[in-house]
Amino acid sequence: MSEGITVAWHPHPDARLEAAIAGAGVRDLHGLLRHPAVRVDRYAHLRVLDRLHALAPDDPAVRAGWVQSMLLSNRPAPVWEVARHWPYADPALDPAWTLMAAQVAQVMGHSDEARARYRHLLRTYRDMVDAWQKYMDFEEAARLGDEDIARVEALHREAADPYVREKAAFALAGWHARQSPGRAFLLAAEAHGLKRARLGPWDAAQSERRMELDRQRQPLPAGEGPAPRPLFVVGLPRSGTTLLTRILGSHSGVAGLGEQNLIPSLAGTACRDPGECNPQLAAFVQAWYRAATGDLAAGARMVVDKLPANIEYVGLILSMFPDALVVHLERELADCAMSIHLRDFEFGCLYADDPADLATYAAQVRTQALHWRQAAPDRVFPLRYEALVEDPQAALAPLLAAAGLDWEPGMLAFWQRGEQIATFSEAQVRRPLNDRSIGAWRRFLPEAATHLRTLGVAV
Repeated sequence: MSEGITVAWHPHPDARLEAAIAGAGVRDLHGLLRHPAVRVDRYAHLRVLDRLHALAPDDPAVRAGWVQSMLLSNRPAPVWEVARHWPYADPALDPAWTLMAAQVAQVMGHSDEARARYRHLLRTYRDMVDAWQKYMDFEEAARLGDEDIARVEALHREAADPYVREKAAFALAGWHARQSPGRAFLLAAEAHGLKRARLGPWDAAQSERRMELDRQRQPLPAGEGPAPRPLFVVGLPRSGTTLLTRILGSHSGVAGLGEQNLIPSLAGTACRDPGECNPQLAAFVQAWYRAATGDLAAGARMVVDKLPANIEYVGLILSMFPDALVVHLERELADCAMSIHLRDFEFGCLYADDPADLATYAAQVRTQALHWRQAAPDRVFPLRYEALVEDPQAALAPLLAAAGLDWEPGMLAFWQRGEQIATFSEAQVRRPLNDRSIGAWRRFLPEAATHLRTLGVAV
């Protein structure tokens, strides 16, 4: 069974809330989960779940909430310390948990363990389409046999359930991208259509309002803040944010936080009102953010928060953190769009299901980035993905200078680090820097021509 695992959390800045969490028993912790102050406080909620799991590790509901919260906060290591003890074959264990264990092993860089768990699951549950999708996204092409591909082709061809057909199409799109790019594009288009029918359309007006509201904020004057200094990497998905974070995180004074959803959480709670920007609120937000990331920062001088969607909250960042730097990573839209098209994003990104919506969102992002580059040129830095790949030292020179950091040759050895990677770029950033993905959109022609023209790309 599970063993209770605890994290060396930093104290919550609300001393009364911290005392309540630290001293509560199982019953009181369940009550805290329902408390309004905890439900809207992402860090407090995580802390309550972690303590509850430590006290009641075999409660299925507690375990489910704990696992979800730990993974969403980019803390897979404690989850793996629990999941690695789960036997491959356990009739009492839901296969969804076995799949999760395989994914966490993958995130942690334990490829052989992940492969073994995926293969065992697929031998036992031949029609588990979610497992096939995750496995084919993870596995090297040479290790996928003809029987594997035939099984997923059959799931796609014979699916009575639109969900099965959608997931099988995404799985096959990833496979055929290496073998038959044209078919890969068409399979992904089918999958996105099915996904849109299931989840509904993207709300462009809501996205526009969110960024317009953010542009009403007034940045704090640039200045010092309590260590570590936060750096936010923003932009479109698949624009190279994981690569940049890995390079920066290989600096001796920098720690990568992965994808944190703390800033969007603040935008919907403590920082809802763009007109409310006072020193007391800013001081609390800084203390809260640093407490929520303190265990991941591990004493670094700078931390990198890599969430592309934080482009929508640049004003909030600049108005709450006087020392924050923001990097807007841009990539050739055609390459970015093709990479987005082939992926099945699990959270948000509904604009990815239609090229017209992606074109609209890309334009919104450009407007937002240009506004803040002009409003705070000493704190918001544009960076081209292609320039980063061509000459990382030169491309990063302005940013490193602003951060007070020197270039370190070890930053180019980012791919040799064994740290966790919980994004679609997991496989790519475990290889040396290369330019193979630049201009790759042309491989998907002519099937992708209309899609690309909708994005404004000259084909």
